[in-house]
Amino acid sequence: MFKRLISFLLVFLISLSVFSIGYCQEGNKNLSRKEAEKLIEEIARKRGIPSVILKSIAKMESSFQQFNKDGTTYASRGGNVGIMQVQGRNSGLDLEKLKKDPQYNIEAGADVLLAKWRLANEKLPSIGNMDPNILEHWYFALWAYNGLLERNNPNFTTRSTYQDKIYKVANKEYGQKISTIDKKLLPSRGVPRNTLKLKTPKTFHEGDILKYGVGNVVKADGKKFLLLLEAPYGKEIGRIDQNTTLTIIEGSTLKKGFYFYKVKNEDGSKTGWVFGNWLKKVE
Repeated sequence: MFKRLISFLLVFLISLSVFSIGYCQEGNKNLSRKEAEKLIEEIARKRGIPSVILKSIAKMESSFQQFNKDGTTYASRGGNVGIMQVQGRNSGLDLEKLKKDPQYNIEAGADVLLAKWRLANEKLPSIGNMDPNILEHWYFALWAYNGLLERNNPNFTTRSTYQDKIYKVANKEYGQKISTIDKKLLPSRGVPRNTLKLKTPKTFHEGDILKYGVGNVVKADGKKFLLLLEAPYGKEIGRIDQNTTLTIIEGSTLKKGFYFYKVKNEDGSKTGWVFGNWLKKVE
């Protein structure tokens, strides 16, 4: 059931997305760590993901490697590839770009994480108001990024869970502390249900998600089109293609874990709400 749901969410969030200009390295050489981290920070902020979360995943998954020393793609036995260790099969992604283009790979990883974030908001326990700019709220999305499996339940395993490993990387590599969930609040086995409502830990930490203001001019980024909604998380009333210039007229509004913005096109013929995760500011 969960596998089918995850597949659906991945197709919803990834299809028609990740149209980067490319960042292919000549001779299939890795970016330096500094270059990789800068690129991850840029992508994370515009995708509405705290950059320390995405950087810590990249460090954990690949140590920022897109390629092996011989120029072949860095890959796992299970077929996960590149910096973000994204599964290219049956995901609607361009497998060759996923292997060769680190920017495309990072953007794909960001979209996969957003799919897990959406899953966490709809099918897993909520934490506080699920503001994505609070690092502690990503606990269940990180659990799902590594597989929505019992092995990531801290009450089931004697080893560190994936999400706690990410927290340790964030602290060790970036000096960013993240308060974990008290495992006493979680079931003894399995995956917790969405009926579980947890409070934001008393000590919490904010991220660096990019937010837009009224009057900012934006365009779609990473998608061929944006869904135009009648309200935040509401009914679709139209579509905006990626070349359309939009002006923010209201926002940001938090709804079910996502920031939304009310926009209008240049002639005012189209007005509605869009997800803030696939926008870029037009200077």
